[in-house]
Amino acid sequence: MTPGIPASSAKSFVTLTTKNKHLIARFDAVSIGPREATAIAGEVATALGTAVKGKCLVIDLSRTNSLSSMGLGLCVDLRNRAVDAGLRPVLTGMNVHLADLFQMMRVDRLFAIATTTTEVERLLL
Repeated sequence: MTPGIPASSAKSFVTLTTKNKHLIARFDAVSIGPREATAIAGEVATALGTAVKGKCLVIDLSRTNSLSSMGLGLCVDLRNRAVDAGLRPVLTGMNVHLADLFQMMRVDRLFAIATTTTEVERLLL
């Protein structure tokens, strides 16, 4: 774990890691509702305070099957915080249902979207 990035705990709903100075937030909850969104927002906000400018915030939704309106709002909030911190917001790991939700709500336009592992690896160089 990188210094300055909070470690994941049993009560955590997000795993935060860094790779080549990019901040990666992997949501670990299957469903993101109000309780999970509040906890994730706090942990990621703390990590963004120590992030290096000019890189990416990658939100990995590969372990998440559904988002409530609070979960969708969380993604938008994290995007705004990332931009304020000088980071490029990236979404990855979305299943078909989440991709449809982001498209239907037009939230997909706010993010760079990496659909394959190769695309993610290329972004993290």
